[in-house]
Order: sequence, then structure tokens, then C-alpha cells
Amino acid sequence: MEDEAQYFETVIIGTGFSGLLAAIRLQKHNSEDFILLERESDIGGTWQNNSYPGAEVDIPTGLYSFSFIPYKFKKRYAPQSELLEYTNFIIDKFNIRKFTRANQSVTKVTYDERQSLWHVEAATGERYIARFIIDTSGVLANPNTPYVNGAESFEGKQFHTAEWDHSVSYEGKDVGVIGSGCSATQVVPAIADKVNNLTVFMGTPEWILPRSDRTYSPLEQTIMNFPGIRQLNRFIIFSIHEVRFIGFRRYPLTIRLSRFIKYFYKLSLKRNLEKYIDDDNLRQHMMPDYELGCRRVIPSNAYLPALSRDNVKVDTNGIEAITPTGIRTKDGKDIPLDIIVYATGYFAYTDVKKMLSFQVYGRDGRNLNSEWEAETVSYKGIVISGYPNYFKINGPNTGTGHSSQISYMETMVNYAVDAIGAVKRDKNIKAIDVQSDVQSDYVKKMRKTMQSTVWQNGSCKSFYRKGKTGEVTSLSPESVVNFIFSRKWFHLKDYQLLK
Repeated sequence: MEDEAQYFETVIIGTGFSGLLAAIRLQKHNSEDFILLERESDIGGTWQNNSYPGAEVDIPTGLYSFSFIPYKFKKRYAPQSELLEYTNFIIDKFNIRKFTRANQSVTKVTYDERQSLWHVEAATGERYIARFIIDTSGVLANPNTPYVNGAESFEGKQFHTAEWDHSVSYEGKDVGVIGSGCSATQVVPAIADKVNNLTVFMGTPEWILPRSDRTYSPLEQTIMNFPGIRQLNRFIIFSIHEVRFIGFRRYPLTIRLSRFIKYFYKLSLKRNLEKYIDDDNLRQHMMPDYELGCRRVIPSNAYLPALSRDNVKVDTNGIEAITPTGIRTKDGKDIPLDIIVYATGYFAYTDVKKMLSFQVYGRDGRNLNSEWEAETVSYKGIVISGYPNYFKINGPNTGTGHSSQISYMETMVNYAVDAIGAVKRDKNIKAIDVQSDVQSDYVKKMRKTMQSTVWQNGSCKSFYRKGKTGEVTSLSPESVVNFIFSRKWFHLKDYQLLK
């Protein structure tokens, strides 16, 4: 006999930072009739799952943290282990585990128009009914492991950085790392001095820039958590990153400043390449020929020195195939390997089929998955016309290419919880559905603004874009300040009221 569906006023899908924020905000609004569903065996999201060597945040922790929760971080750029400690600190502080069910991989959510309720189905067969859904399933939850000809024949071990096999020892082994993006720049220096030989199979060059990193003393940790000082530190970091936005947007009044920012970063990279990379051809390859910011800028002090080690080689010829004993490059060279690591990132919004982790059915049987394949639209990146009481955190065009995503998460979660509160206060309203014309006007304005960004007009392929070359579907074309204030207030007038 099939188990009866369990009712909760709100179902939160995902337990990363966005999911935790939603749980915290709902409790603050005196609502505890909710549940968090997590597909993994433990909760925590990104920093629970990404445990590869060298994994760390690329934004200073003074900004990459919840604005309302003091915490004594030990490093300016925290490693995965410390970020997981921080995640568990939040979970325990707000007693979130009691609201959570793990191993609940959602497969489908369906809106029942007659009852104005959502039906949620999990792979385990368990079913839930909710008035509201806050979908925080991450866009960085689906690793992109490209198929390479012959991969199935490899006799060694191979895995993606997001699925790092800790049972496999890499000490003294010959290791190949495919990719040169964020995860590659972290894992390469972390293992370079422990392996026998390390070969980096480098594709598109990245903007690798130095960063100001340090470990805080216990006294500094205490001082930096004094209320006024903590807010000041956060504001300074925020302001520095917000200025960078000028370099990524083409403002007529700041074009000279934008050129200076780009010139400064190009000069910095050129000097570091000359300092660490002896090979002239490799230096030339590693200097990007596309605009700064077109792809994610990577802050690292350790990557370039690691590439200069005697046991580290960089191949830029491209991969022809994987063989039983290693990788054959396009120039016919066979490189023997014991382990192959795919540092190839995530699908994010490049593959429209991966934008949602499950099927979403709204009013009149509409399917959001197929609709987003045709056109990836929403209102403010949070709600979608035709899908009442469904809030997608980190939806289309809500990512950041220059600052901390947590600032965006807090803004979106606050908007969703405010919307839920507005619906609950009016007993005559069962659900709200953003008006299609309001959504259309927002999308037109957003796309027009996007045209003046390097993300849309830069000459590169990027995971920011649909299919890597199409329209930008992941990033917001707004500054963080504008993003926050344009979503600070919820207005019922933008919505159709379903009674």
C-alpha cells in the first residue's frame, strides 16, 4: 500500500546555504511548519559535497558568510573543512536538523490547481504536499564530466573533483588533471608536492590573479567579531568587489576607470607569468585573448608556482583519447597515468536540461523544464509565471561574476519569505502567480541591461551562457546594490491573486 503524503505548509528543497537561510527566516517569522529535503546522505550542500584537496572559497569569508551571524573564521579565504564547520555551526545554532530529511531526491513537483497545493515526489517513493515550495537546489549540484573517447578502457582510477574518491591514494602516483578552471587551480597546488608526476591538460586560459590571503590570529578573530568592526570589514570587502563590477559593465561615465582596471589586472597576470612560467609558448597560451571577466576571474597565489615545479607538466595540445594506461594527446604523445581527475566544473545554466534537478509541473499542465529549454525566463530570478507559490532561489540571472553569492541568496530568500507572509496574512488568498506581462517587462529590461556587460559581449565560451555561447542565463547584469534594492520590497500588485 502506498504511503500517505505528508503535509507541510512549506517544503524547502536543498540544504545548502540558501536552504539553511530559508529555514532560519521562516523560523524568524514564527513558522515551523516546514521541512527541508536533501538528496544526499547528509545536509550542508556545496561544502559538504566538494571535499577535493585544496577546495576553498574564492571570496573573502568576511563577505562569504551570513551577514547576521558572527563567526570566527581562521582564514581570509577559508578551506572546505572550515566552511563545513561553519555550515554545521549554522545548522546547530538554529536546530535545523530536526526539520530535515536526508536521502530524499526529489523527482517531480506538481501543482494541484483545484486545491492550490504542490505535490512533491521523492525517488524513495515518499510523497509530500505543501502550500509553498522554496526550491534551493543548487546550480552547482550537477558535475560536468565530459565523455572522452576511450574513457571506459582506462585501467586506473578516474573521478570528478566534486566526486573525489578519498579511498584512492594519490601520493607517489602519476596524476592527470583535465581542466584549468577554478577547481583545477585549487587541486593542482594541493597535490603537486605529493604526487610523482602531475600533468595538467589545459584548455582555455583563465585570468589568474593574485589575492591577499592570510591566517588570522586568535586575537584578530575576536576583534573582527566585534559588531562595528565586523560590519566595517564586510563593507570594505563588499565595496572592493563592487568596484570590480565597473570593469564588467560598459558604463559611459566610467569607461576610463574600466580600462584602467582591466589594464592593471592584465599587467599583474603578465608579470606573474614571467615570474613563474619559463616556457615562452606556455606563457603566451596562458595569457587570455578575451576580455577580463568574460569567464570567471580566478584569485590564486599558489597555482602558477605549482606549474613551475619540476614534476608538473602542462599540455595544451588537446586530448585525443584516453587509453588503458593514460591519455593520448592530439600530437600523438602517450602520457602514462594512474589517476585521471576531471576538474571540468558544473553544468550550471549551460545545459538547459540540467537547470532543474527534477520535473516541475505548474498550471494547466505546463512543464517548466521544457519551457526553460525554449526560453529561460523568470521574474527577478525567483518566481515564474504559471507556477504559483513556487520560489526558485538562485534562478536564472541571479548569479554573480564579481562578488559573494551569499549576498544574493539572502536577498532572494528574504523576498520569498516576505511573499509567503503576504499570502498568509490575507485569508482570502490561496496562492499568488506573477503576472505574465510583469514578468515579460522584467525580462526585456534585464536582457537589455545584459547587452552592456562583458559576460554577454565578451568573446569567449563560458558556463555563464546557455550552451556556453548563447545568452547569459546564470549571471545578473546588476550590481549587488541594485540587485538587493530591486528585490527588497515585495509587491502583491505584481501578482495574480488566486482565491
